[in-house]
Amino acid sequence: MTDESSQGGRTAPSEGATIARRAGVVGGFTLLSRVAGYLRDAIMVNIFGAGVAQDAFVVAQTIPSILRRLVAEGSLMIAFVPLLGAEKEAGGLPAMRRFCAVVLGALLPVLVVLVAVQMAFPEVPVRLLASGFDEERARVAADLTRVMMPFLLFVSLTAVASGALNVQGVFGPPAAAPILMNAVMIAGAIIGVTYFSVPIIAVGWALSVGGLVMLLVQLPYLRRVGLLVGPRWDPSHSGLRELLRRMGPAVFGVAVYQLNIVVIRWISSTLPTGQMSCYFVATRLEEFALGVFAISISIAALPTLSEHAAKGDRAALLATYRRAIRATNFITVPSAVGLFVLAEPIVGVLFRHGRFTAQDGLLTAELLRIMAVALIPIGLVRVTVPTYYALGDTRTPVVAASASLVTTTALGWSLRGPLEIQGLTLATLAGAFAQVLVLGARLQAGMRRIDRAETPSVPTPAGPAVFSHALRCLLAIAPGAALAGLVASQRVWMNGDNLANGAVLAALVVAAGGLYAVAGRALGVGEIELVFGMIRRRIRPR
Repeated sequence: MTDESSQGGRTAPSEGATIARRAGVVGGFTLLSRVAGYLRDAIMVNIFGAGVAQDAFVVAQTIPSILRRLVAEGSLMIAFVPLLGAEKEAGGLPAMRRFCAVVLGALLPVLVVLVAVQMAFPEVPVRLLASGFDEERARVAADLTRVMMPFLLFVSLTAVASGALNVQGVFGPPAAAPILMNAVMIAGAIIGVTYFSVPIIAVGWALSVGGLVMLLVQLPYLRRVGLLVGPRWDPSHSGLRELLRRMGPAVFGVAVYQLNIVVIRWISSTLPTGQMSCYFVATRLEEFALGVFAISISIAALPTLSEHAAKGDRAALLATYRRAIRATNFITVPSAVGLFVLAEPIVGVLFRHGRFTAQDGLLTAELLRIMAVALIPIGLVRVTVPTYYALGDTRTPVVAASASLVTTTALGWSLRGPLEIQGLTLATLAGAFAQVLVLGARLQAGMRRIDRAETPSVPTPAGPAVFSHALRCLLAIAPGAALAGLVASQRVWMNGDNLANGAVLAALVVAAGGLYAVAGRALGVGEIELVFGMIRRRIRPR
């Protein structure tokens, strides 16, 4: 398979290269956003430590995050992007504008009601989500919930705008917008220490303001692609009815996943103060790798998957899925190994400051090692679920998410006594594997049926099977991981010279990455050649 093909005397990028380019744009901006997010989290734990304020913030932030995924970012966007792609295929820009307008007309009233109710009664979700909180943590969490709820409105509208831009091939601005939100939250944390009697409240206000900034950044680009429209109430619109029909199962599927988060917060609220904050910090580090790479790949691939689905070309859709899975393994396998081997150095260098103690850091590193193993199945889930929805299968993701929920709840509750937060983290790992096993088994069966029944309209990419590819990635990272682990074991990371430790950690990451590239090329990991080819084209464009 070549990266480029000739079309009419001009070179056109192949689908794999297009997705890689889009993922590179999304991943690049997401990397900057995650760096800004790290600075935000580091400043917050430096100021607040793993204590009452940080625990309360974790719970309060969870409430609008759950609602936004139920209403917009999860269920709505899973159905919205493929349908908007179908409108583009059928009626061009006018059809897209009508569809976006009626979606906004139906979404806005729901968002306004949700925000108003939560601001009026913030104690109710806090008690449901964190029944184990003492009075002080519950009071701070309720105050934070009240000031953070407008974020739900702004981020949900931002999600619709981002989906519309992605369908039009615009990926940079939606991926860059969270950088500004993180900058606003950093300013809020710094200002809060000086001007607020309860400094964490300033961070809550900053979250809402940051959500508004993210929305405003999208508007000029929406105007440029012709999709800046006002809300329109039209319940008879066929596209809206189809959206609601698809959203029904999708809402349930997302609700099951969000219920998983509720269970984690609920169980962790019964554990000693500070353990929830350590879990949150470890999760942020895990999400760094997921957000920069796996989620970027799924965002970049979704419009292509939706385009193939709209044309009824399932063989091409599954070929795209296979490319996306290999690209995900190419990143998540070495990332998982790296996080596992370098958990203590990473936590020590990035977060061991101020009120975040060495004991907090060691606990966080233990949790991060467990989460590192979960990185691979979670990355696969992030790419596989949109493929199911593009295929029109809304049932299987619900079944898989339910398997994860049952596994996490049963194990988390039983292990919280003897193992505390480590037991809960192990339960989430088991839940991730349960989910990916259900998704993988059913999709593999569907692939075999389609491969037998259809002649692919595009060639299935040559190369090893997905499992073999993942194994090659694992073998390729082994030399770098061994070197990094050996050097890391010779240093003190939680109480040592942080500047020197940071330099050593950076050198280890670069060395391990270089060895991965060399070994991966020798083992035939095709994505390395694709990356090298993209770099060569940047340096010496045709």
